[in-house]
Amino acid sequence: MRAPPGPATSAGASPPLPEPDSAAREHSAHLVALIRARLAASPLPFVDYMALALYAPGLGYYVAGAPKFGAEGDFVTAPELSPLFGRCLAAQCREVLDTFGESEAGILELGAGSGRLAASLVAAFGERPVTYAILEPSAELRERQRAHLADALSAEAFARVRWVEALPPRHDGVILANEVMDALPVERFVRRGNRTLQVCVEAIAATGAELASPLADATRPAPPALASAVTAIEDDLARALPEGYAAELCPSLGPWITSLADTLGRGVLLLADYGYPRRELYLAERAGGTLACHYRHRAHGDPYLWPGLQDITAHVDFTRVAEAGTAASLELLGYATQASFLLGCGLPVLTERMREELEGEPARIELARAVRTLTLPGEMGERFQFIAFGKHYDHALRGFGLQDLTHRL
Repeated sequence: MRAPPGPATSAGASPPLPEPDSAAREHSAHLVALIRARLAASPLPFVDYMALALYAPGLGYYVAGAPKFGAEGDFVTAPELSPLFGRCLAAQCREVLDTFGESEAGILELGAGSGRLAASLVAAFGERPVTYAILEPSAELRERQRAHLADALSAEAFARVRWVEALPPRHDGVILANEVMDALPVERFVRRGNRTLQVCVEAIAATGAELASPLADATRPAPPALASAVTAIEDDLARALPEGYAAELCPSLGPWITSLADTLGRGVLLLADYGYPRRELYLAERAGGTLACHYRHRAHGDPYLWPGLQDITAHVDFTRVAEAGTAASLELLGYATQASFLLGCGLPVLTERMREELEGEPARIELARAVRTLTLPGEMGERFQFIAFGKHYDHALRGFGLQDLTHRL
C-alpha cells in the first residue's frame, strides 16, 4: 500500500533509505544526465521533470525494468493485497456488462501494473466469457503482465486478454483505471506576495562528495495557464490560499479524461485513487502539498533522490476529475470511499466465499488482514476513493448503493 503522501522537500539531507546498488545508481545517473541537458537548454518546470522521472523512454521509473509492485517492489496496491479486491470490481463490471445483453462489450484496463487486478477480474467471471483489453505504456510491465496472467488463468481465459498500443476508437463496456491518476505529472506552485510562483528544477553543482540528490527546487513567476488555474481554485474555494502555501495541480487530468470520454462509446468509466474533493485537498493542514515518493516500501518527500528509481505521486483533486468528466459530456454516476464501494459490491459475501476456499487458519488470518487494510479508515478504506461516469448509460451502480458523496465535490 502506498503510504500517506507528505510534503515534498528540496534536495538536502537524504532520508534513511536503503542504498541502491551500483547498476541502479548508474541507471539513475543516465537519467540525471538527460535532465541536466534539458536544464542547460531552458528552465525545467517540475511537471516536466516528473514526466521525465517517471516516463522517459528506457529510463523513467514506470518504463524501466526494476520491480515496482508487491513485496519486491516499492509499494503494494489494493490488487496486490488480495484477489478479493478484483472480485469486488468484477461484481460491478458484471452488473454493467449485463445491461449489454448479447452485444459485444468488455473491460479496458489502463495501466495494469503487475497484472493481478486483471487476473482476479477475469477469473471472477468464471465460465462467462469476458473480453479484457489492457493499455500499458511500459513494455517491461506488459511482459510481466503476460507472464502473470498466463500462469494465473486457464488457457481459454488467457486467450480473451489482449494488449493494445493506444486507446481504441470506441470501447463499449467498462474502462477501468486503478491508481493511475496519482502518477500523472503535476505542476507544483507556491503562493507568495499575492503572486503564484511555479516550482521548477535546478541543478546543484557537485563539490567533492557525490550528491544523492543532484537537483533541487527553484521558483519563477507562474506562466499564465498555471496562474489562471490557481486563481480558479481560489475562486471555487471562495478564499485566497495563504502566504507561502505550496501545493500541486494536474494539468493533464482534464485532457486525459476527455480522451477516455471520446473512447467510451456506451458504458462506464470507473476510476479509483487516493485524494480528496477540492475543498478538503487545499486545506491549511496541507500547506506543504501532498507530493510523495515511494522507494522500497518507504515513503519520503524528496522527488530528486535517485531519479528513475522511485515513484512520485500526488493526491488527486476529485473535484477536478468530476469537472473534467462532466465537461466531456459524461454523466457523474457516483463518488464514494473505497470501503463503501467494496461493501456495495458485496465484500462480506465475497469474503466468506473466499474464506471457505482457503485451506488452513494462516491463510484465513491473512485474508482478514487484507479486508481490514482495504476497508479501515486509517488504512485504505477512506484515503482511497472511487468515482464513476457513464455515457449512454442510465442504470444505477451497486458500488454507490450504500454511499454517494457527490455532494462533496
